[in-house]
Amino acid sequence: MIFKKIPMQIYENFHKMFSGNNENTFNICRECGGACEHNKIGTLLPGEEEYMARKMGISISEFKIRYLDLLKMDDGTPIQVLKLGKLCPFLNEEEVCECQNFKPVFCKIYPLVFTVEDEKINFTIDNWCKLSKKKACRLYFETAIPLLSNLLIPIEWLKHVISYDNLCFDYDQLEKCRREKSKYAVFSLEELLNLQKAEIETASLCIDFGQKIEEPVF
Repeated sequence: MIFKKIPMQIYENFHKMFSGNNENTFNICRECGGACEHNKIGTLLPGEEEYMARKMGISISEFKIRYLDLLKMDDGTPIQVLKLGKLCPFLNEEEVCECQNFKPVFCKIYPLVFTVEDEKINFTIDNWCKLSKKKACRLYFETAIPLLSNLLIPIEWLKHVISYDNLCFDYDQLEKCRREKSKYAVFSLEELLNLQKAEIETASLCIDFGQKIEEPVF
């Protein structure tokens, strides 16, 4: 299934309204070491590759070769994902994001995640992320929820993404798997799901699930 692309102006409006970070989030992300970038799969919304390519001033084909792979769902639906088996391809050598003002929406709103129940989209904060432990951060990311409704994301598309979005993956195995593929690699959903991480074993990315949520700091 091919989904209708979200218009570029809608993406532009979203990024003007929500920056994705503030003084409360920055230090937490820096201390964490990028757990989400080591374990999660970055997904682009329908038409987001065209929007980001235009912002970077490059062609869509060049953008895909540099930054994306294709995840092919069981029914053939194509989902654009950030290059599998690598840390975020938008990080430069100083580990600074080169597209901070127009980065993928799902990356920008994390730890805000979604579920679909009875054809309704529900948003919640992912307790897996250290940002979830600070109430001020939780409140900040929750401000993105009404903005997301303006994106008009297709529910059927989200149902595909749910099949892998809340899982963690073995980046070393993903990189090994894609070596025999083209620069713009195509993965089946089955291939991806077979490369889940059994458990996250790095202490620097360890999250204390018993940690209490702090009160807001303003």
